[in-house]
Amino acid sequence: MCEHHPVSAEGAKLVDVSKMDRRDLLRGLASGSIVLLASCATYQNPETGRGQFIIVDEAQLQQASLSAWQQMRQQTPTWNNAAAQRRLETVGRRIVNAAGRGNQSWEFVLFNSDEKNAFVLPGGQVGFYRGLFEICATDDYMATVLGHEVGHVTGRHAAERYSRETATQTALQVAGAAVSSDMAMAALGLGAQVGLSLPFSREQEAEADILGLNYMRAASYDVRQSIPFWAAMQSGGGSRPPEFLSTHPDPANRIERIRGYINQQGWGPV
Repeated sequence: MCEHHPVSAEGAKLVDVSKMDRRDLLRGLASGSIVLLASCATYQNPETGRGQFIIVDEAQLQQASLSAWQQMRQQTPTWNNAAAQRRLETVGRRIVNAAGRGNQSWEFVLFNSDEKNAFVLPGGQVGFYRGLFEICATDDYMATVLGHEVGHVTGRHAAERYSRETATQTALQVAGAAVSSDMAMAALGLGAQVGLSLPFSREQEAEADILGLNYMRAASYDVRQSIPFWAAMQSGGGSRPPEFLSTHPDPANRIERIRGYINQQGWGPV
């Protein structure tokens, strides 16, 4: 039986959201006139084993992803290094195949920036910065990053965040609060950079780490090498806010959590 969240609004009713139009759902959520049937509103993700609140239309998300990617390609120069591009694509293809997503459309691009970063859009577009590539001494290091990014896609993290932000934004609009253009952009994940990948929550980042390790292992990369990779990222990361002020896990905590998972799975010791 579907469980529901309690509501105090008079006249509220239980609704099976699977039978509702998306706009009607958002209006009802915002006004408090409906109560979500939690199990009916939840997408059970087979990759993570947990339920997710997702109301975004997948086709719209894919289109937003493509638009953001085109904007990024126009604004950021690519790194024209054929050997590096082949290496990135080779590792990337092995990871997506191991994740069971080889039949999807994927694009891997190297951007010419010394930033130590990478991102993924829900449509399968992966941006990898030269600065990060240059510290990936082994393919195992690169697989650590790409496994993590693919984990965001299989975990449906962008759709999950979009759904939460959209419901919150709609509620504020109905309540009469001013909604800035920045908030509207955040609902799509289109932040200061390109965005649909950022910011993920700490929980989503941690989940992507674990999914990435699984994909690394399935692709025959050495998951133990993820430990020195994240250690290298930690030592070169400079100052950073405390974990509770950041959407990204604290590096030391991240390493220990990854270490514990590898040992628990019998892939260590590390």
